[in-house]
Amino acid sequence: MPWLKGLADKLFKVRHRAPTPVFCPKCSSHKIKLKEGYGILPHVYRCSECGYEGSLVLELEEE
Repeated sequence: MPWLKGLADKLFKVRHRAPTPVFCPKCSSHKIKLKEGYGILPHVYRCSECGYEGSLVLELEEE
């Protein structure tokens, strides 16, 4: 199953990539911090500029 090896390689790259800058989806501020995590629950971020709280953030990636 060659497609399975390709999938495993992609997942490895995603898991072991360098951290990317994150921005608030509401106000585009970079002053967004990760709140405490609770095991397998999704990460929750909080913006100190507009007060946004949620698991959705904007990430910048190199092209």
